[in-house]
Amino acid sequence: MQRATFFTDVIVPLGVPNKYTYRVPYELNETIGIGKRVLVQFGKTRIYTGIVYSIHEQAPQGYEAKYIEGVLDENPIVTTLQLKFWDWLAFYYGANPGDVMNAALPSGLKLSSTSHIQLNSEFNFEEVEHSFFTEREHLILDNLISGDNPGMDDLAKLLGIKSVQPIINNLLKKNAIVVYEEVKDKFKIKLVSFLKLSDEYTVESRLGEALNQLEKKAFKQAEALLYFLHLSKTGNDKTGNWVRKSELIKKVEASSLNALVKKNILIEQEFEVGRLLFEKSNSKDKELSTKQADVYTNIKTEFEKNKPVLLQGVTGSGKTEIYIQLIKDTLALNKETLFLIPEIALTTQLITRLRAVFGELVGVYHSRFSENERVEIWNNILNQNVNSEGTKNKYKIILGARSSLFLPFNNLGLVIVDEEHDNSFKQHDPSPRYNARDCSLYLAGLHHANIIMGSATPAIESFYNAQQNKFSLVHLKNQYVQSGGTEVEVCDLKFFEQSNQMKACLTPPLYNGIESALKRKEQVILFQNRRGFAPYTECKQCGHVPHCVQCDVSLIFHKHHQKLVCHYCGYSVSPPKTCAACGSNQLHFKGLGTEKIEEDIEILFPDAKIARMDLDSTRSKYAYKQLIDDFENGQIDILIGTQMVTKGLDFNNVSVVGILNADSILNFPDFRSFEKAYQLITQVRGRAGRSSQKGKVFLQTSQPNHVVIENITKHNLESFYASILEERKQYNYPPFSRLIELSVVGKDINEVNHLAHELLVLLKPHFGENILGPEFPLVSKIKNQYYKNLLIKTSKQESALSIRTNLFEAITQLHTNYKKWNFRIQLDVDPV
Repeated sequence: MQRATFFTDVIVPLGVPNKYTYRVPYELNETIGIGKRVLVQFGKTRIYTGIVYSIHEQAPQGYEAKYIEGVLDENPIVTTLQLKFWDWLAFYYGANPGDVMNAALPSGLKLSSTSHIQLNSEFNFEEVEHSFFTEREHLILDNLISGDNPGMDDLAKLLGIKSVQPIINNLLKKNAIVVYEEVKDKFKIKLVSFLKLSDEYTVESRLGEALNQLEKKAFKQAEALLYFLHLSKTGNDKTGNWVRKSELIKKVEASSLNALVKKNILIEQEFEVGRLLFEKSNSKDKELSTKQADVYTNIKTEFEKNKPVLLQGVTGSGKTEIYIQLIKDTLALNKETLFLIPEIALTTQLITRLRAVFGELVGVYHSRFSENERVEIWNNILNQNVNSEGTKNKYKIILGARSSLFLPFNNLGLVIVDEEHDNSFKQHDPSPRYNARDCSLYLAGLHHANIIMGSATPAIESFYNAQQNKFSLVHLKNQYVQSGGTEVEVCDLKFFEQSNQMKACLTPPLYNGIESALKRKEQVILFQNRRGFAPYTECKQCGHVPHCVQCDVSLIFHKHHQKLVCHYCGYSVSPPKTCAACGSNQLHFKGLGTEKIEEDIEILFPDAKIARMDLDSTRSKYAYKQLIDDFENGQIDILIGTQMVTKGLDFNNVSVVGILNADSILNFPDFRSFEKAYQLITQVRGRAGRSSQKGKVFLQTSQPNHVVIENITKHNLESFYASILEERKQYNYPPFSRLIELSVVGKDINEVNHLAHELLVLLKPHFGENILGPEFPLVSKIKNQYYKNLLIKTSKQESALSIRTNLFEAITQLHTNYKKWNFRIQLDVDPV
């Protein structure tokens, strides 16, 4: 009997517009399957891992199909629903299938000849027998032990074979190695500090002597030791006599514990704590208030209508408690929940809250995890893994940032998009430039799952969709804790500066508010949306400002590192002693960054404990959590920060919030600037007054009568949004149209100029007067690449297929006309 000749369309992890067709060797006819990984040659020598998209018997037209080199998986690692989701995302955002694959799959599942490998530091090689690995596997491991980080090509040459991927795949299954796409910092294990009584003081008489001495000379240390003894006897965390330091700090001062360690009464040691396993807390669920219960009932009713729900709840209203009830309902149906959050690093408290209720059912997925951990979660969701006790070890709740959309859900029942207005849901680079909020709507539809989007200040588009009855709008207008409210006081910067009443960066009302809060042992948050010490350095004589050599931006001074730094490309240089233009030594730092504010506040309030929260101070994996823990435990009095302080924070002891310069938010040249300013300032305001005490927000601005500020002080969200919608309708901006931004990118500014105008000529017949530009953006040069943009407004009634067909025809024609020119066209659908 003649065997069938199969061909397969494969998604390769490259920026090519089409799927590539390969021939299946007869011996692999029974092994090949949709969603499995296959090894394929692309180009003359490169071997890549592709995903089987379809299987058929039609040979490709125009080229001879190469054979696939091998099949890596027994079972598919990508589901058919995922492939359907990838198709939609590639189509809507104008991305190549390979770009979507690269965004979706963890690097550990993308073995290519450009991948690198290293030993898995968590694998104990001494516990396995020599026969556990094959001879070829031993050769690879020996090469890695020598300290190299070889690529796939290097290992293939070492073994004298064409393709090394199957062997690498076996080593990955044995958990002996880690795969990554480029050299990067090694993943740091999670360490937690524990304390234990030193052996000398385990004798009761010796311990009694120490307590007597401490009670006489260091009473707080005696209290700390007694509390430690209490916890060490009552603890049930199976850590022996070790007690978590974080548990102790909740009741006693860290300085007292450190003193006991110095006196060798306590021993401090850090232990590794697993990321994917955690204990379920004994904390009780909070009961829903009457208002929350009503809202929960309304949401359940709207879910029955199969409509997306927009939950508009004021800050501190307890949206998370409602989410938890909805998750419980979903678990009762044995379905999965995807909980999307803007930035995983900023949600320490939310993770803790969910784990306290659901324990091991919660999985966390984000880019700061190692590749092995991301693959572990991927496989855990994909497969019904069974552990040694015979119980199913499967995550039912995934808490993650935008990349968690791509996980292989089997039975998704609920999607939660928290802080749905947040711009962090938008991927900017590389392609696909997708918005996780919008994609979650399509994903929920694919799975026939319920979806709820929550925010105190919804995106204008979501608000409009609710008005048009596309979403169901549910209001939660009362805070969970009936506080004294949050008062907003607008401080006129211009007036106080002209009358010389400023105290560094603080107006008198804000200074007095901080002083009063500190006297009452309450905490303060200060917000300034600019990191570094000073935004630019200016020569007093000629006005020259040092700029980045690779980007069209001024260099920002970072005092901690004593460097002028570009925030776009990372270029840095030591601050000049004289002006590069005129030679003057009169150089002055201008503007206000978080480092400068921290320095000023330390001078104004020398007795206060001050900390700074921005990208520079939270680069390490656990720095953010440490800051949050310290602030929660009262170790910090004043917290200074960028947008980080506006997200995911819930502190009961914060009574004063200061917005140091609202003008920088209000005056940004973008049609969304008023909307974003309203959302950001409202989120910052929500950090104060979250307990029974009254909170106060001091808003410093030179425009006290600005329409945004007036609406914030009056809590006029509906009327403010109505005025914005009216203006957007008049000028045909979203939500009344869709925007597509095209950027011509190249190294030669004259070529970029010419190409942008040529692209305009090609697009004009299709889009007419609905094209704006071409224009250079505010920052027109980044990493030695010039950008020039065209903005297209398209009607919502117009066919998405015809729009994209016209776009790609014009782009293809431009590339055809200028084959020898070095440029690229960057496409951004629904830019934010």
